[in-house]
Amino acid sequence: MSSPFDYEYETIRVAEVAPRVAHLQLNRRGDLNAITETMLVELSDAVDALGRNDEVQVLVLSGAGTRAFSVGAAVRGRLEHLDMETAVDLSRRGQRAFARVRRFPGPVIASIEGYCLGGGMELAACADLRTAAPEATFGQPELELGLVPGWGGTQRLGQLIGAGRAMEVILTADEYDAETMARYGFVNWVVEEPFDAACDRAASLAEHSRLAQQYAKRAVEYEGDQAG
Repeated sequence: MSSPFDYEYETIRVAEVAPRVAHLQLNRRGDLNAITETMLVELSDAVDALGRNDEVQVLVLSGAGTRAFSVGAAVRGRLEHLDMETAVDLSRRGQRAFARVRRFPGPVIASIEGYCLGGGMELAACADLRTAAPEATFGQPELELGLVPGWGGTQRLGQLIGAGRAMEVILTADEYDAETMARYGFVNWVVEEPFDAACDRAASLAEHSRLAQQYAKRAVEYEGDQAG
């Protein structure tokens, strides 16, 4: 049986960083890890494969380089050509891909450096825990582009930081620093080396009961759905 660590992707990298801990890196450094349709497909495939692998219990997400976790969907140069049908299709593709991250059976930790904007922030919201560098920058700038966060951010952000704060972040399209996002409840830990901290935390979580973690995630997700 082939391992998900053996496959070479175009837009992401997958590696084992500790026993039972996988690392999935968005790998479009030159474009600030902007999320393309190819990346959505590869993200879905990789997360599904890792979730089925009995040797993987915890997943760490990051972006290549220190300039950005991800600046979101790679649409800025295409907006004038983005018709309604294409926009809806892209929204559905992103929702399906991000739902797979959210449904990963074990804990998911996002390591955030640099910009975490738009769809990048929506992807980070799919994680269970988030570490961030002090210099990290967060925001949902979609309204400035005449768009709405379409990859599940409107729902997940409200569950994480409350409806009032979510309205603030989405409607103002402002940028926020890591300390503010920690105060709002989006970021769990602000640290100088977020990736190292995420991997250390993941290794610690991998020592816990896999089954208990799965049921804990389901219970929290269920309560969130009921509250929504």
